[in-house]
Amino acid sequence: MSEPARPPTATAAQARVVEEVLAWGRPRPIAPSGLVPALARRLDAAFAGGTGPAAGPPTRGMLAVRGLVGSGTWSLEAPFVHDRATVRGILLGRSFARDVEQRHGASVGDLVAAVADELAGERPADPASASAWWNTAPAARRRELMAEIADVLADVRTLWPPLPREHLDVTVRPQVRVPIGAGAVLLAARPDLVLDSPRHDDRARALVVVTRTGMPRPVQDRALVRATALVQTLATGRPPFRWVVLHLTDGRLETEDLDAQVLLATAERIGTLAARSVAAPSTGA
Repeated sequence: MSEPARPPTATAAQARVVEEVLAWGRPRPIAPSGLVPALARRLDAAFAGGTGPAAGPPTRGMLAVRGLVGSGTWSLEAPFVHDRATVRGILLGRSFARDVEQRHGASVGDLVAAVADELAGERPADPASASAWWNTAPAARRRELMAEIADVLADVRTLWPPLPREHLDVTVRPQVRVPIGAGAVLLAARPDLVLDSPRHDDRARALVVVTRTGMPRPVQDRALVRATALVQTLATGRPPFRWVVLHLTDGRLETEDLDAQVLLATAERIGTLAARSVAAPSTGA
C-alpha cells in the first residue's frame, strides 16, 4: 500500500503539525506484545479491588472517563448542568473535528451553524443536556456564540492542515466503550478525532486527539487524553502511536507517544476511580 500524499500546508504552523504532531511519513512503532490483555487485566483488578467483595455487584450503568478524571469521582447518576462555557466547548470541539473531516471545505460560519443545528436536535427534552441549554438560550446569545466559535475556528485552520483522505481513516467523535466489572459497568470515552491507517499489522498507527477549551489544566488534561487512549486501545485492540491534547483557544498542542507503562498506570487509576464512583452514594437527580 502506497503512502498517502503529504498534506498541503499554507502556514509554518501547519508544517509543524505535519512534522511534529502527525509525524507524517515516519515509521510507526511496533505495538508492545500482550499490551491489550494486560491493560484489561489491570483495569479489572483495580476495579474489583476498589469495590471489594462485600460491596456486592455494582449498579449497571456507564461511566465517562471525562467525568472520572475531571472530578476524581463521578456517580452513575450525578446530574450535570450545562452553561455557556460548556456549550461553547462542545460546539468548538465538534466544529474542529468536523472541519478536519471535511478538509476545510465549508465556510467556518456554515460549518458552525450546521454543528449547532445537530446539537439542537440531541436530547432536547433532557434538561441536563447541552441541547436544552442551546434551545432555551436567546437567539441573540446563540448568534453571538456561533460568531465567536467561527472566529476561533478560522484561527485553528491556520494551525491544522487539510488532510488527504486517501489511505487515511478520519473518525469524528467515535463513542468507544469497554466493559468492566464482568460487564456490569461500561467505561466510555469520546475522542474528538481519531486519525488511523487502514493497515492492520503489528504497529501502532492511530493518532487520538482530545480538544480542550478554556483555562488549561495540565494534570487533568493529560489524565483525560491518557484515559481516552486507554479506552480506545481496549475497544479496538490496537494502541495508538500517539495521543494529543489540542487547546483550541490558543492552538497549543501537547503530545505524548505510546508508552505501555503510562497506559498500565492509567488503567489502574481509572479502575480505582470507577470503583469509587459506583460505590459512592447516589446524589439523586
